[in-house]
Amino acid sequence: MILLAAMMMAGQLAGSSTKSQPTPALTVQQKQELSSYNFKGAAAQLQAQADKPATKPDPLAPVPLLKVPPLATRTQAGQPSPASIPADKGSEVPPNWKPPHAELNPAAVGAVNASRLWETGVAMPTPGADGRVVYIFGQGMPVMVCAPLRVCAIELETGEHLESQPQIGDGRRWEITPVLSGSGLEETPLLIVKPIESGLETDLIVPTDRRTYIVRLISDPTRFVSRLAFQYPGEDRTKWAAFEARQDAQKRDAEELAAQAREQDKRAGVVPLADNALDNLYFDYKLSGDAAYRPQQVFDDGQHTYLIYPNDGRFRELPTLLMMVNGKSELVNFRVDGTRYIVDRLFDKAILVVGVGKKQTRVTITRSTPYSGSTGKRS
Repeated sequence: MILLAAMMMAGQLAGSSTKSQPTPALTVQQKQELSSYNFKGAAAQLQAQADKPATKPDPLAPVPLLKVPPLATRTQAGQPSPASIPADKGSEVPPNWKPPHAELNPAAVGAVNASRLWETGVAMPTPGADGRVVYIFGQGMPVMVCAPLRVCAIELETGEHLESQPQIGDGRRWEITPVLSGSGLEETPLLIVKPIESGLETDLIVPTDRRTYIVRLISDPTRFVSRLAFQYPGEDRTKWAAFEARQDAQKRDAEELAAQAREQDKRAGVVPLADNALDNLYFDYKLSGDAAYRPQQVFDDGQHTYLIYPNDGRFRELPTLLMMVNGKSELVNFRVDGTRYIVDRLFDKAILVVGVGKKQTRVTITRSTPYSGSTGKRS
C-alpha cells in the first residue's frame, strides 16, 4: 500500500506540466520495490472491500461523547502558537463570547421597577413572643438570615396547610425541610432552613391554602435569625367581621325566639307586659255594675291597663270604654287581644258601656290609689 501511494504521487508529479520544478528521479531501491510489488493482488483487495455490503449502525449503541478541541491563540501568520496551546480540558468558552440579552420594552421595565420597589420596600421586623422575629405580611419582602451549621425556622399561620412543595432559587446549596408543631386546630407548619455555605442569596416561594409567601434568604458566616413569623392585618379584619356576623346572628335568633314566645303566649292567653312590669304591677281596682260585663281581672304595669275577661264567649257586642276626667266621660282608645282589653294609658276611673238608652248596661272601674295627673306616679 505504501508503494502504491508512492507511485500515485510520482504519477501526479510527473503529469503536472504547470510545475516549474523538475520531477525527481526514482532511486535504485524504489525501482526494485516497484518491480517486485503485487499490483494485481492490491487491486483485488480494494475491489473486495468496495463490494462488501455496509453494516447498519446499532440504534441501541451508546453515542460517543463529542470531544471539542481547545481553542488556541494564533500568531500573526495564522498558525497556532505551540506555547499557547493549553492542555485538553474539554470545551471552553470562546473568546469575546457574551451571554444573550433580551431587550425590555417599557411595560417590562415598569414591571421590574414595581417588583423592585416591593422587594426593597420598608418591611421592618419587630420582636415577638418566644424569640420570633415578626414581619407584617404583604408589606415588603421579608428577609431570613441564616448561617452554616445553624437551623432557622420560618413559621406560618396556625391551621395553614402547604399546597405544594416550596420552590427555592438555589436548591443545591440550601436545604428546606417542612415540619409541624402542635396538633389538631393548633397545628402550625414550619419550614426549616439550612444553608450549605455563607455568602449566598436566593429567594423562596411557599404556596399555602391561604396565601403565597415570598421570602429572601441570605447566608451569613455567623449571624442568623432563629425564628421568623408573620402578622396578618387582613386576618384581623376578617376575624372582626366574623365576630360581628356571629353577634348579628345571635341577635336575630334571640328576636326570632322572642317572637315565637309572644305567639305562644298569645295562643295560651298570657298577657304581654312591659319590660319593667314586675316592678310596677298594680291590682287594686274596684268593679261595680252588671256582673255579666265585669272583667275577671283589672291591673296595670305603670304604663298600660289590662282588662281580662274569661274565654266563655259572653260578648255579642264589645263594650265601649269611657274614661272619667273632671266628672266628664271621654272615649279611650284600646285594642282587643283575644279576651283582653289593652289600654295604652292609666286612669283613675273608667266605665264600660254596652247598649244605649234605657237598655244601656254599665260597669264602673275605679282605681283604689289614684295617679297624680300625667306623671304616672301614684299619689
